[in-house]
Amino acid sequence: MEITTFKDDLLGLEGFAERLERFITTEHDYVEGGLVLALASKFGSGKTTFLRMWKSSLENANNKTDKPLVISLNAWESDYYGDPLFAIISALVERLETKGRSTASLVNAAKDLGWFATAMGGQVVKKMTGIDAVEAGDLAEKKKKKRQDVVAILSDTFSMYQGRKAAMDSLKKAIREFVAASEPRVLFLVDELDRCRPDYAITYLETIKHIFDIKGAVFLLAADREQLENSAKTAFGPDLDFEEYYRKFVHREVTLPPISETGYQKIASRYVDYYLKREGSRHCFMKLEQSRVDNITELVGALKLTPRQIQEAFRILGHIFSTSEENKGRLRWCLAVGSILMAVLKIGEPKVFHLLGSQRLEPKEAADFLKQLTSIERKVVWWFLLFYTGGGLLAEKEETAENIMNRAGLGNKEHPDLRQNLWHWQEGWGHSSSSRLSEIHTMIEQISQWK
Repeated sequence: MEITTFKDDLLGLEGFAERLERFITTEHDYVEGGLVLALASKFGSGKTTFLRMWKSSLENANNKTDKPLVISLNAWESDYYGDPLFAIISALVERLETKGRSTASLVNAAKDLGWFATAMGGQVVKKMTGIDAVEAGDLAEKKKKKRQDVVAILSDTFSMYQGRKAAMDSLKKAIREFVAASEPRVLFLVDELDRCRPDYAITYLETIKHIFDIKGAVFLLAADREQLENSAKTAFGPDLDFEEYYRKFVHREVTLPPISETGYQKIASRYVDYYLKREGSRHCFMKLEQSRVDNITELVGALKLTPRQIQEAFRILGHIFSTSEENKGRLRWCLAVGSILMAVLKIGEPKVFHLLGSQRLEPKEAADFLKQLTSIERKVVWWFLLFYTGGGLLAEKEETAENIMNRAGLGNKEHPDLRQNLWHWQEGWGHSSSSRLSEIHTMIEQISQWK
């Protein structure tokens, strides 16, 4: 389910995009070269969707006369090719050409540097093996006369260095001219940097710093900060002062705003329609009423799941609840809520998921966990009784509910309607509730193996 515009936004990020745009408009005038920002929200938090929506908004803002030239880059996709410089230039050239601008000077400058690197590599190979890689590839016939002349004078290491430096300076000049002509600025939206190989991620940062540190160039790097730190320490050693290293490349770090309760409600409602029911192809065993959507919203909000984690929980629920048309909506309510609980815990709190599934969660540990999720005592007791009646708690044989409540520190709570009427819960689970959470645990583990 791909969201491409703020019109379909479930998280209310349009205001954040507007603030970010205003910040860039002002801030890029206060740095000497290019402006580099990091969108450092955690993996799966919606960075890719935000970039997609923001790009669409910037490009379709018909009422603006100072729209930036927006260029989207997926660092992970170019990781395979091994050179971020040419990946960035290729995207810049492609975007400029869609605007009807000639890019011959930029392309030729990039080719000069590329041919130069090929020539250097070929000379190294020839010296080591006796094979002329450039001739063997028939590249010499395809070169322009100018490049042939350059290659011919590369007789020593110093000449190689000077030639490569001159080619690099020429490329930077060409980039600077195109960026300067793209008023008010060029905005590079770099996604998936945190998924790249450590050496490639570091090379990407250094390329931006050394080649694109140009007035009018703005980079927004969408990456999990912790993953970037891991990449840097893999490249330079565990003792690296990452704060200082990071500061060399990034002027300012921003994060996506936290998901609001309304945002969680919108996500849950949308995903119910997308994952749990589909006209003609999927029918839901659970009765799709608002109270069940509220159960999902409460859990994913309390556990602060990312949008990607919520998607994964709903994929699991889609498999659990899939049924025939004649059985849709007939699942007992405790089985429905218990399945929701276990699917969300599988993604957000796997330790609690496994303890409930193996009937080894201590009552006190269960109560403490629930108190972290909500400060409302009535809800703590309600979820605790779901744990208990579903057979997820560690209890002595024939131990009473009252005693288990006391051990959990909930014995003094005045909730007779919940404690005394356990038949309501048992009826909700069906013929036997003693191991229902364990059964759901087994089902989810089997589903997870199908991926």
